[in-house]
Amino acid sequence: MTTAMPVLSRLPADPSLISLAYHHEHHVQAFEFDDTLEVWTVTARIDAVTLAEDMAARSDVDQDTLDAVQDVTVGRMSFVRVRMFGPDDPFQAMDAYTGDVSRIGERLLDVACGEYAPAFEEALAHPVGDLLVMDRVILEPEWRGAGLGPVLAGAAIRRLSQDCAAVACEPGSADDREMTEEQHRQAAVKLGQLWSTIGFQPFQDGVHFLDCHLQHPHDLLAARQQEFTELCRSWHEQHPC
Repeated sequence: MTTAMPVLSRLPADPSLISLAYHHEHHVQAFEFDDTLEVWTVTARIDAVTLAEDMAARSDVDQDTLDAVQDVTVGRMSFVRVRMFGPDDPFQAMDAYTGDVSRIGERLLDVACGEYAPAFEEALAHPVGDLLVMDRVILEPEWRGAGLGPVLAGAAIRRLSQDCAAVACEPGSADDREMTEEQHRQAAVKLGQLWSTIGFQPFQDGVHFLDCHLQHPHDLLAARQQEFTELCRSWHEQHPC
């Protein structure tokens, strides 16, 4: 990975301090599609205590400054796990959630019977298991341009995709910026290329998927993690103690 020096120099903190926090909430007594859809919010952040300790180790900072340190938000992601063998029809559950998730369901599932569509089954190495939808990946502006999106998303996928057959997404802008139709198209192409670096490949009508049973995505994620290690090393070289 080649990281432009201006991008590296403007990162607000040491990227090696980033951690991912996972949040999933559900009713004890299943409500609507609780037993079929699991909605996960993943927050990428640097904890205030960790950041203050790092600042104290790197420079002579007074206690008032350290006490004022707050969490640094790097970005946020949302994933939806669709249980294919749950009590509800998986497409109905996806359709009831959001239009974005519903569109993915229309491409990957046989809507009439609530199973994987034959064409999607043929595209998978082993079409048995749940479906994980990568719904949103949004980085804060100051953290963009350093290649963090794929490594953060890949790390989250590795922990959320156990027993899944595939991960699906529909690349496109997710931060509510006003864009023309052509800008949306260009963003989708660019993001499709970005997500291909962790194993996503195009399927139909803008929907991409990652086959959880292939070794290739694991190898790609290992490569992205090595690039992240190199990014952190470069940051430390620019910000010596």
